[in-house]
Amino acid sequence: TKSRGEELAAMAKAKEIIKEATGESSFSQVSFAQTGMKLSTRADLSNFEAVRLVRGLAKAQGDTALALLATRMASAMRHGASGAGVFDKVKGMISDMISKLETEAAEESTKKAYCDKETAETSAKKEDRTDDVAALATKIEAAAAKSAQLKAEVATVESELSSLSRSQAEMDKLRSEEKT
Repeated sequence: TKSRGEELAAMAKAKEIIKEATGESSFSQVSFAQTGMKLSTRADLSNFEAVRLVRGLAKAQGDTALALLATRMASAMRHGASGAGVFDKVKGMISDMISKLETEAAEESTKKAYCDKETAETSAKKEDRTDDVAALATKIEAAAAKSAQLKAEVATVESELSSLSRSQAEMDKLRSEEKT
């Protein structure tokens, strides 16, 4: 197929690059072919199933840590001794991963607690500031109303003063006419 041809071309290109980088003499033993696991015993089959199960879980969860664990398990099973020794290594790997995940969960829990505390404090400060703004807006409205009232009183007093001034002027005029 077309994709297989592209894959072979990419492998050939990779071989050329490796030849250039390492020299042809060391390249004669390099191969990109994957060697399959030999399933000759029941233990090999159970090992393969365990790796397959962890890989499937990693793929379903989209978890790179599980995928890495599956790869390490497969490597340990391929290169390790058969029987209980391999499973002891795998159990150790799983225990290490669980410890690591528990540590990460504790760190995330601490970070979340800190973020929740900061968010609560910020919300409380925001509410206080909002209350302060509302109180100041009320004071401003009260001051504006008082200012409008005082302006009206000033206008009334000025009007009365103007009226008094006119009356005084008229009285002064009448007195001056009486004297003459």
